[in-house]
Amino acid sequence: MRSQAQPLIETALQVQVPGFLQETIANIIAFIPAIIGAVIILLIGWILGRILGGITTRVLEKIGLSDHTRQTPLGSETDPDGGIASAVGTLVSYIVYFYAALAAADVLGIAILSESLSEIGAFLPVLFSAAIILIIGFIVGRKLGDIIADIVGGFRLTTYVQGTPLEGITTSAGGIGNATGKLVEYAVYFFTLLTAADTLGITALSQLLNDFAAFVPALIGGLLVLVVGVFVADALEDIVASVDASRLTTLAGLGVKLFVYYITITIALDTIGFSTAVLTTFFTAAVTALFGALGVALALAIAIGVGWGSKDYVAENIDDWMASARRSVSGLNEESSTRANSGLGEDTHTRSRDDFDSSDPTND
Repeated sequence: MRSQAQPLIETALQVQVPGFLQETIANIIAFIPAIIGAVIILLIGWILGRILGGITTRVLEKIGLSDHTRQTPLGSETDPDGGIASAVGTLVSYIVYFYAALAAADVLGIAILSESLSEIGAFLPVLFSAAIILIIGFIVGRKLGDIIADIVGGFRLTTYVQGTPLEGITTSAGGIGNATGKLVEYAVYFFTLLTAADTLGITALSQLLNDFAAFVPALIGGLLVLVVGVFVADALEDIVASVDASRLTTLAGLGVKLFVYYITITIALDTIGFSTAVLTTFFTAAVTALFGALGVALALAIAIGVGWGSKDYVAENIDDWMASARRSVSGLNEESSTRANSGLGEDTHTRSRDDFDSSDPTND
């Protein structure tokens, strides 16, 4: 009985289990070694990443990388994990993790995942190179800034800006030497960023930084004009004010300084590339209004001074002036009467003589 029933059972099972399901189960069974291999690769990659990242962090800490970058944008005064050294070690760990994932994807035979990870993997060396450029550039910028600060600070230029608008700026920056060192330091930072952007191949960022780089010489020129103009303005104020100790020369010196400040600011802004039409218009209007106001004030002062000062003089001499006027009028009247009387006598005498001549027969 059993021997006859067994073929029937096997036939029924073959009918009940479809062929595609059998194929799926077979594929899964065949895929298990690949899955196990991928898991093993990921585990090994994770272990290697942790080891290599830790080694990298310790090596960089030994050479003092965190100390060199502590006062740069890459450093941190309060980072308990080692600063930039820890960051680089973490980056190395994740790079190893990534390549382990890429190898696992190849073992699994997932084409889309392998292609995507391969494209990203081709970019990782570039990213690592950009990170190295940033670290080296920022360290060089910090060291070069300190050197320039020491050199410029040795000239003791801070004393020359006392009493000028630059005093507050340089004081807050720690003096002209430190301010110059900071400018050099950040200039190196900028060109480091420009180089890193070119390395990464980010076109938009590279174009933006290149445009700003073209603007830097004009900016430096404008700042130099501003500094020189401030020195010249203060020197001219001292020269004008030292002519004498009067308040007028002090005000004249202040006016000269303000005028030179205006010229300096206008030239500096024009050198940088800003439009100075507004400043020119404002200056013209201010000068016109100033001299107009001075002219009106001078005219009023003269009129008030003459009127107020001549009041007493007129009051004291008005009687004499009126008496003199009366005498002049009386004299004119007397002279007119005399002339009239003398004219009447001469006319009578002439008429009498004519009558006499006409009555004399010998005249015929």
